[in-house]
Amino acid sequence: MRKNKNKIFNRIVLLLNLTVVIALFISYISQYVSPEKYWHMAFFGVAYPLVLIANIFFIFIWAIKRNFYFMISLISILIGWHVLTRFVVINKKTDNLPKNTIKVMSYNARNFDLYNYLPKWKLNFEKRNKIFDLLTKESPDIICFQEFVHDALKQFKTHDTIIQFLKTKYFHTEYTKSSKNINFFGVATYSVYPIINRGKIKFNTTSGNTCIYSDIVINKDTIRVYNVHFESVRLSPEDYQFAEEIKKNLKENEKFGDNSKRIIRRLKTAYQKRASQSELVAESIMDCTYPVILCGDFNDTPCSYSYKTVAAGLNDAFVESGNGIGNSYVSKLPFFRIDYILYSNRFKSYNYSVIKEKLSDHYPVTAFLELKRK
Repeated sequence: MRKNKNKIFNRIVLLLNLTVVIALFISYISQYVSPEKYWHMAFFGVAYPLVLIANIFFIFIWAIKRNFYFMISLISILIGWHVLTRFVVINKKTDNLPKNTIKVMSYNARNFDLYNYLPKWKLNFEKRNKIFDLLTKESPDIICFQEFVHDALKQFKTHDTIIQFLKTKYFHTEYTKSSKNINFFGVATYSVYPIINRGKIKFNTTSGNTCIYSDIVINKDTIRVYNVHFESVRLSPEDYQFAEEIKKNLKENEKFGDNSKRIIRRLKTAYQKRASQSELVAESIMDCTYPVILCGDFNDTPCSYSYKTVAAGLNDAFVESGNGIGNSYVSKLPFFRIDYILYSNRFKSYNYSVIKEKLSDHYPVTAFLELKRK
């Protein structure tokens, strides 16, 4: 009787194990499939860390039972090792950096916390000033901001202050939206080195997401720095509240259905737009004759079509010189890396770092890049 129960239990566990293995392989495949054709696949890419953990769980279950079925998940994980190393890496820190390295930072600053007003609608400069302190401390040579804001009335100074207190005197800004022609929102690139050419890649969107590129002269070499902000999901406060209710199991059937459909629609739209946007950026990079650095908020994980598309032919600074998990989004999800520094083969990266300062909903990421001689 006990043997029969054990067999039934093993079969159920094996069936569940095979289910998560299939999900793992679908997540591997999802990064090669455009969401514009099969948008459902994108969910498996996002779910990769959870599916990975589930497979690790089954490895332990079978190992405890001393059953060779543990090889099913183990082999499946090893097949996707190249994906795993985009999420978790171990690299040794370099103490003595080459003299010709440049320090690069990418940071979604969430408009420097502009809308966190004090009573009576007074401007709150607390986080903005802390961001300035962080920038002073880190002192990057090239900074790429996403969700940058410029106040034309100079009541909430950002741009003017940055070029005053940092050594990055050269800049390239692109504003895609404005509020009453006072606050202008977009992306901005600042550089210690001269910017000799500026361009942009226009996205077909009303969300204000965009990509700019700046041709920068370092000594006698010209490089191109892309600063990209791919499509956001744009969830409303009601959507976040709904997510919290799901966690607490406080949902009503009708409300659950309506809110679920709305969130899925927004996710679908964002996945599809990021697909076309990443293709545009990838085309520009392929046509570029300069060494390339690509910084930005992709709003997508390393197991996604947009990452795979735009990173083709480029190296990931986190993979090559980072350490640990590398999550860049301020949330309870430990594997949510959506901010990147990528670069072409002319560069070598050192000491990629995620600066764990909660001054935005993103952490700034930095890396030292060495431009190798031809």
